[in-house]
Amino acid sequence: MTPNPNETPNAPAVAPAKPKLMERLQAFAVRYGMLAIVVHYAIFGLCLVGFMLLINAGFKVEGAVGAASTFTGAYLACQVIKIPRFAATFALTPLLDRLIRRLRNKGPNPADPPAGS
Repeated sequence: MTPNPNETPNAPAVAPAKPKLMERLQAFAVRYGMLAIVVHYAIFGLCLVGFMLLINAGFKVEGAVGAASTFTGAYLACQVIKIPRFAATFALTPLLDRLIRRLRNKGPNPADPPAGS
């Protein structure tokens, strides 16, 4: 089949550029705001308490120095898992936002894209 000179060739589809990391982080902070902060600190608190319980279960700690070392060890362990904690914050915050909206019967978030997109 010979090409028709009167037809214009289809232009290749160009995917929209992916926003930069800082732009996505700012959009996340604007969209979820205080909920994201609460979720992040709740995860941090759960990790800190969990590590303190694990340290206490494995070691016999006595006195103020022992309690301080338990807290310090738990805090350092929390710092080691900082990146997974942030990932959990970014994964759980939208889910919790949807759950809260559903429980309040306020419907979908106006900032949400349409379901068909």
